Amino acid sequence: MNLGRVRKKMAEREVDCLIVTDTYNFIYTIGEEVSGYMFITPEEIDIVAPRFYLHDLEDYNVDYVFSREDYEKEFEKRAEKYSGKIRADTTSETLRETFDLEKTDMLNQMRTTKTSQEIRKIQEACKITDNALTSLREELFDGLTEFEAVNRLNKYYCDKGVTEAFLTNKGQSLVQKNSLRPHRSPTQEEIREDDLVIVDTGARKDFYCSDVTRTYCETPSEEQIRLFEAVKQIQQEEIEMIEPGKPIKQVKKRELEMVEEQGYNPNKHVLYYSHSLGIEVHESPSLTQDTKDEFEEGMVVTIEPGLHVKGLGGVRIEDTVVVTDKGAKRLSESPRKL
Repeated sequence: MNLGRVRKKMAEREVDCLIVTDTYNFIYTIGEEVSGYMFITPEEIDIVAPRFYLHDLEDYNVDYVFSREDYEKEFEKRAEKYSGKIRADTTSETLRETFDLEKTDMLNQMRTTKTSQEIRKIQEACKITDNALTSLREELFDGLTEFEAVNRLNKYYCDKGVTEAFLTNKGQSLVQKNSLRPHRSPTQEEIREDDLVIVDTGARKDFYCSDVTRTYCETPSEEQIRLFEAVKQIQQEEIEMIEPGKPIKQVKKRELEMVEEQGYNPNKHVLYYSHSLGIEVHESPSLTQDTKDEFEEGMVVTIEPGLHVKGLGGVRIEDTVVVTDKGAKRLSESPRKL
């Protein structure tokens, strides 16, 4: 995975030993979904892991533990072995008791921009999600309930040999009719042809996530069409604004201005914001009007304006996009139409 990049960054920061504890940082660094402790130096990788990984990490130098006492013994060995500038992605009490270290956000910072290989994996996940949405749209208004629609998405992903992206955020795909709550659970109510239905879903392919939302209606009213077209236009302008060096908050503030220009109230009708994604479906930085970061080439983010209007329901249109030297490119391509 990204072990070479991590070691290069360690050298730049003069870090002698990096301790990795977060499961997603394990994935990012060595491509293994592990819960444990990994000690990275310029010369070696040394892992302390629970015994249930006994048959999963045979390619690495691993000491397996089964009790707190085992952990303490292994940490004491490594306290004698590793010295100098030690950093960790967390400063848990267990680590602080044994090592003289400081917390670093180095890995999170590295994960904000993706390599071309990572972008390809996200694009593959987006393609699966696009196809899942197309498949669901064909039967969405044939008498399904929200629960049944969510299960259709789950089955599609299972058939393709992938999992839902939202599992990385302890969530699930969403199918919501006329919803004023962006993350409410599905219901057993049948979806009707005149309902505005938000479908928010994503696939996880080779550890990398997509996140795509579409809003559908079989027999929309003029008011529903107006709401949909407003969100669609806002999203298009946001994407066209993105370029390396552009302050994130500038784009998000413009989103709120456009909401007003379309005749809606940002304080009443805008309920959430966008985010970065990669190994986790929600990564840093978040995209808000207060975010201090700038867009960088290689960032992968969601652009997901939405409007929720009492008495009418909600519309959200979300795409996964990558920031390139020429601007933003959509990685999700599902049709943006009711």
